Parts: sequence; structure tokens; C-alpha cells
Amino acid sequence: MTIASSATELRTTLQEQRETTGGPTTKRVFADFHIHTRFSRDSILTEEKFIECAVDRGLTHVAITNHNNVEGAVAVRDKVAEMGLTDRLTVILGEEVSTADGEVVGLFLTTTIPRGLSANETADEIHRQGGLVSIPHPFDPFRGSHIKEGPLRNLADTGKIDAIEIFNCRVTFQRHNLEAAEFAARYGIPGIAASDSHSSFEVAMAFNALAPFETAAELKALLPENDWHASRSSVFIHATTRWAVWKNLFDAWRGKRTATGPILGPQPPEDVRREPVKRPSPSELPSREPEAEEGRDA
Repeated sequence: MTIASSATELRTTLQEQRETTGGPTTKRVFADFHIHTRFSRDSILTEEKFIECAVDRGLTHVAITNHNNVEGAVAVRDKVAEMGLTDRLTVILGEEVSTADGEVVGLFLTTTIPRGLSANETADEIHRQGGLVSIPHPFDPFRGSHIKEGPLRNLADTGKIDAIEIFNCRVTFQRHNLEAAEFAARYGIPGIAASDSHSSFEVAMAFNALAPFETAAELKALLPENDWHASRSSVFIHATTRWAVWKNLFDAWRGKRTATGPILGPQPPEDVRREPVKRPSPSELPSREPEAEEGRDA
């Protein structure tokens, strides 16, 4: 069963339960789907500090989406287990991928998706892993790494986007969040809010209130009824990422590793196209057979 069909079935079940009971059937969870830790080059947020902030501020579900690696999310998940907090904080393995067309976020991943694929190939690989495709800050002109309009429209036209950030706390001008909201509404794509946290100050500045979920299919079914809340970060918060970049470079120069995995940052599409990257072999990419494409509709 595909994510799309599972999500449709679950959405129908939830609707039937509402009609029977006259209201919501379950309690709410509070999720943020875009968070960076020290496995991103522009963050020095440790696993312990992040978990402490997330739990203290009421988050119950978090997607760790470091730049171009899923190892940072695994580190947070493992630390949550080590601290005995799995009943209070659910960690979704994610990645903010630098594609040849701009950044795309994958949620519910199993392995790192290499940077440098097209946005279309990246979306297919996310879905092949059973994950969801989310588009981060799509119209923020101050981030050269954001997805370009043509590839964005192509993903929307082909139904490959599961969520769009219609409120990103780090977007400098609110009109660019509104532009994202208008685009999502035009295509009927669910909108989410995201803190895009890179520091402890930003944790829980955005959250999405939803019925409890465990799987990608369950989340996909619930997203159309998402109730999000968020506030914009100060423009000066970007100074923290500049500081993190320089500190990580300095630590690397001293031979000090600040993470057990790769520390990678955002890359503009032009740089991704120029730099040779290790692409998956054809056998590792989603099948191009028509029946496989039809079965992977998500």
C-alpha cells in the first residue's frame, strides 16, 4: 500500500470517527518539522541542549533536518533514548537536501540522500524511502539555496509535494511567507510552520498542533487539518548561524571534531551543479517504469 492510499484510508477513518463522536477523537501533539543541530555547518546546537529545550517548551514531535545528512537526526534520536525521554519526545529522521535546483526537505527517511540530484529525483528518492517531501522557505530571496520557481512548479504539478512551509520563522519579510501560503493554496498542498531552528533560542518558536501520528502515512492524512502557530525570529538571529560557521571552521582547523558525522551546510543550486558529487547508481534511484511510478503516487 502506498503512502497516498494509506493516508486517504486514515483520513476517511478519522472523518467517520468525527461524525460519530461529534468532535476530535484524540489529544493533540505539537510538532516542528525543520530543525538543525551541530551536524549542520551553520549550527552548534548540541543534542542534549536541543532535547532539553524541546521538552521544556512542550514539543512532542521533532524532525531533525540537518543539511545533507541524516546522521544528525539519528544522533538526536539515540540521545533521546539514552536520556529515557522517548515517551515525551518523538524524533523524525529528516534531511534538508541541497539539490541541483535548490533545497528540499525529506521527512521519515532511512538513509542520507546525496546532494546534487535534481529536485525531481530527490523527491522520488524521498518517496522511495517511504518519506514525505516538504519544501522549505520557497520564496525567501535572501537565501540563495532556496528552490527555484520552475522546479517548484514542476513538483507541484506532478503531485510530489506533501507539505510546504507557509511560515518559516527565519524568513525576513512576512510577504515571502504569504507568497508561500498563496502557492500552497493554489495547488491544494498542506501548509506547515517551521522554526528552522539553528540555536536554542529558536526552539519551539513554531509548532504544528495535530492528532497523534507515528508514520509518514498518518502524518500525511492529518496535515490538511494542521493547526499551526509561529512567530518570526529577529533578523539578528542570522548572526548565530554566521558565528556557528566560523566556529566550526576554526574547530576543524584545530583538528577538533564537533560531531561524529558530516557537518555540511546549505549550497546554492549553482554551486551544487558545479561541484562533482557522488550520485547514486541507477539501481539505487527510483524505478522509471510506468507501473512503479503509478504505484509510488504520494
